Amino acid sequence: MLLFVMSQQAMARTLIIEGLEEAPLKWMGHEEAKGIDIDIMTEVLNTMGISDYVFRFVDTGSRLLHNARNGTSDIVLTLSMNNKRAKYLMYPDEAHLLLDWRFAVRAEDKDAIRFEEFSDLSNVRIGAAADYSYTSAFWNSGLDIQTVARNDLLIPMLLQKRFDAVPVNYLNTIYDSLQNRYRDKVAFLYPPLRRAPYYNVFSRASDYPGKDAFLADYDKIIREMRDDGRLLEIFERYLGADGYDWWQSQYSQ
Repeated sequence: MLLFVMSQQAMARTLIIEGLEEAPLKWMGHEEAKGIDIDIMTEVLNTMGISDYVFRFVDTGSRLLHNARNGTSDIVLTLSMNNKRAKYLMYPDEAHLLLDWRFAVRAEDKDAIRFEEFSDLSNVRIGAAADYSYTSAFWNSGLDIQTVARNDLLIPMLLQKRFDAVPVNYLNTIYDSLQNRYRDKVAFLYPPLRRAPYYNVFSRASDYPGKDAFLADYDKIIREMRDDGRLLEIFERYLGADGYDWWQSQYSQ
């Protein structure tokens, strides 16, 4: 696996990896980049024997994609599959994350509110952010959905009992609940409202040597990390006990 890497080291330059700041996936700490994505990519590169790399953050998604399109960056962290983007990005086979949108409810209601189909929520007060797409099935479900201006209002309004269920980014909300000490006050309904695979992708315009071989090695290492517990260890580092539940929901079904 690593013969390619060893033969390319003399030719290689600094590998430029870019992303948008979003905890717990990736953000700039006091002195270095931190987050689930950062730790996964660092482990992959260490396994490959690549030490000359840098993580950079940009302000907007349009800037992120512009840099990838013209080869200013080599790798972009955590993008969903998109046919238009695939024209200028090389996607690996392996998704390193499956990101969910789930309904959050108050912990006291976790046994009373179930979600298998939208009709299960017909008598539930549901809040949603007006400018979020979620899924077309959600908006067309016929449920009595009350909208708010900002996504960050949903959990406070849930805990204030103004709503009974709200769709949220599961990973971000778990992390926020741990950081702000309300984890014991919320529960999440399964199955997810929406789930999508996310990938670390290579710029087609990048002149970093051996991109095809890099991606082949990347896929193999991600599979190994999934099987040998390294991915689980990273998830638990940021999500505590919820890291195991999240890993299990992604990779054990």
